[in-house]
This record gives sequence, structure tokens and C-alpha cells, in this order.
Amino acid sequence: MNRKVLSIGLMFLLMPFASNLQAAPVDSSKIERMEKRLEELERREREQYKKYKKGEKEVLMYYKNGLKMRTKDNDFQFQVGGRIMYDWGFFHEDSKFETAFGNQQDGSRFRRVRLFMAGKLYNTVKYKWDIDVDGGASGVTFKDMYISVPNIPVVGNFQVGHFKRPASLDSVTSSKYNTFIERSLTNTFFKTRNVGFAFFNKHLNDRLTWFTFLNKTSGERPPDLRADGDWNVTSRVTGLPYLSEDGKDWLHMGVSYSYEAALNNLERFRGARDTEITSRFLDTGTIDVEKYHILGLEGALNLNQFGVQSEYVTTYVDRKGRDQGNLGAFYVQGTWYVTGEHRNYSKKKGAIARFKPNQNFSWDKDWSKGNGLGALQLAVRYAELDLNDGQAGIAGGEQQSLTLGVNWELSPMSRVMYNFVHADFTSGIGADNGTLVSNVVRFQVDF
Repeated sequence: MNRKVLSIGLMFLLMPFASNLQAAPVDSSKIERMEKRLEELERREREQYKKYKKGEKEVLMYYKNGLKMRTKDNDFQFQVGGRIMYDWGFFHEDSKFETAFGNQQDGSRFRRVRLFMAGKLYNTVKYKWDIDVDGGASGVTFKDMYISVPNIPVVGNFQVGHFKRPASLDSVTSSKYNTFIERSLTNTFFKTRNVGFAFFNKHLNDRLTWFTFLNKTSGERPPDLRADGDWNVTSRVTGLPYLSEDGKDWLHMGVSYSYEAALNNLERFRGARDTEITSRFLDTGTIDVEKYHILGLEGALNLNQFGVQSEYVTTYVDRKGRDQGNLGAFYVQGTWYVTGEHRNYSKKKGAIARFKPNQNFSWDKDWSKGNGLGALQLAVRYAELDLNDGQAGIAGGEQQSLTLGVNWELSPMSRVMYNFVHADFTSGIGADNGTLVSNVVRFQVDF
């Protein structure tokens, strides 16, 4: 009985092999056709490369948040693009403000009109060429203009040229991704770009970043790139204690420090503005300063659609023959994506990354079902700036600003922004300098 069962079992096991043997002639013909097709593809590939001279490589061109090109081995990469930010401002001031600062005229300006090129050479050297041609009073200005060498053992990365200094989450985040039309009042103390050298690296699975910048005082216009004065140093360390797998929840913490030697023992602190359509309001004037130290603390928490962010900056000013001055600023802000998106985080830079609507705006979608509307973000920010220190003889004034913002993100590369700003001002001697109400709209694209 067992032999019969075993025989029947073997028959069932051999049946698939028998069917394969019967189909062998059909399969071999398919294989022959596939081999001929493969030979044809290989011939075409060889013909394709015949047109390249020695040392030339085939380039792949593609579009991903900008026009990009690279060789198949990634040894060479190239990108070209830019951004346009066009602002309109409408203002109302009370009589005290008008007496102190004058009437602010409604108007518009191209806040940024930038072109850039960036790339990599032989997988060894990176570069970036970035200029602003907004046509304003400052004319053409240098932005990021540098050469860098990545992946250096121990050190990490080296960069030299004209580029952004590593200080403040609000400052290092690209203007393309900032929540509000202008950066906060803490930006008063950060000279965003200078000529110098930098070393930077990432650790702990990119959860820890550090960046140190050595520079000399310089301007942003090409003729003004002179390396005068003593060396200054700026360092920033950031940590990412928590990051969810889907990237929707994260916690950022950071600290930065700057040592500045005043050029010719003179310095001037001018208050950041809620829009650059207006004139400047807070100003210490030129004061005698030997050196000053800037300490910045920053933090941000994102929980899916909701986010909070805050920074505190204090500046210690050493004046010859006077008490040490203490100037400062802070802000607190909150955000809410009504349409369900979340703020993205860049571990590479320790900064806020590109926004990404769940659905891009489209005329062809069914809006009644919430399709094709883009992303809608609501935001609020309260900020204070203090440029007064009577004991140190510094009288630059004070400002408190409340900003309400609405951002309509049509796609990852375009948005319309609106800011309502209510700002109160105090003079250098503590007198009430009145209130300015600003309504600012921005139309933005990058490419």
C-alpha cells in the first residue's frame, strides 16, 4: 500500500517537469527573440557612445524643484534656477508715528529677483553662483558665491567665499521657505552674509550639526568685497532630539555664538523691518564699540499640522570707557496648516525645508470636494526688539510687533503670502513714538 501511495505522489511531483519539457520549444523561441533584442539594444548603446569624444560623458537632464543635470556616475552635477518675490504694501500710522518717522507711502517693490547656478565637479568640489538683480537702490548684489570641498576626513566639509553665516533658525532658513514675508526682529543682529571660510559637519545620523565660520567684515555688493578689520567667528550647533518616521513630528534645538570686532572701533545697529517697502525706524546711529558678542537660542516643535518656533538673541556691546551695553530681541510664533500639511525639516542644514502641498492648485479639479486647492497655512508671531541701554549710552529705540499671516501655497515652488502687522515704537529716551499698521502681500515663485 505504501509503495502505491509513494508512486502516485511521485507522479504528481513529476507532472510540472513534464509540462515544462513539452513547452521547451516555445520557451526557446522566446529566449532567442529576447537575445536578439538584447543584442540590438547593446548595438544601439555602443553607437550612442561613439558620438562622445574621449573624456566626454552622457548627461541626464531632469526637473525636480528646478532644472538639474548630472552624469550617470554622479561625478558631475549642475543646476540653474532663481526666485522672484514681488511685494505690495499698504500702511496706516497714527499722528505720533508720523511726527517721529514721517508718513509711509503705499507702494511695491521686487524684494528679490535672483539667479543662481550650482554644481559639483569630479565628485570632489562643489560651487554656487547666486546674485540678486532686484534693481533697487543697492543694484546687483552678491548672495551665495562660494567653492566647497565635501567629505573631508574628520573635518567634514570646507567652504570659502561669500555666503550666509550660521546663526539663527530664522536666518539660515531660505527666504523661499520662511513662514512670514520678512524675518523676525532678531535678524537685526545677524549680518547674514560675509566673505570668509567655514567648516561644518553632521553626526548621529544627521541629528547633530555644527557650523563654524571665520570672516572679515565685508559688504554684499561686488565692489565692496574688501577684507578689512579683524577676524570674526560665528558658530552654530543644532540638535534634533525627536523625528517621527513620517517626518511630520519633530523637535529642533539650537544655539549660536558670534564674536565681532568692530571695524575702526565703530558700529551701528539698525532695526530689522516688517517690510522693506518702508523706511528704517530703529537706529542706534554710529557708536564707538571695540567688540560685541551675540548669543542666540532657538527652538521649534512641529506636531503634524501645528508648529511653534521661538528665538532669543542677546548682544553684549563692549564700549571703550563705558559700561557694557546689552541689546536684545525675541519672537514666538505659531503655525497651523488648515489643509492638513506639515512643516518640513532639513537635517542637512538644521533649518526649515521646502513646503509641499498635499495637492497642487489646479483649475481642473473639483474644488467643492477640497481637490486642487493647494495648501493653506495660518500663522501668528509676536516679536520685540530693544536697542536701548541708558547706562551704556545706547539709544536706538524699541519695537513690539504682532504679525498675522496667511500663506496660500499653490505648489512646492509658488505661493501668495499676506501679513497684517501691528507695530508699536518707543524712542531712545523712552517716549511713545506711535503705531504703524502694515498690510503686505507677496507673490512668490522659485524655479
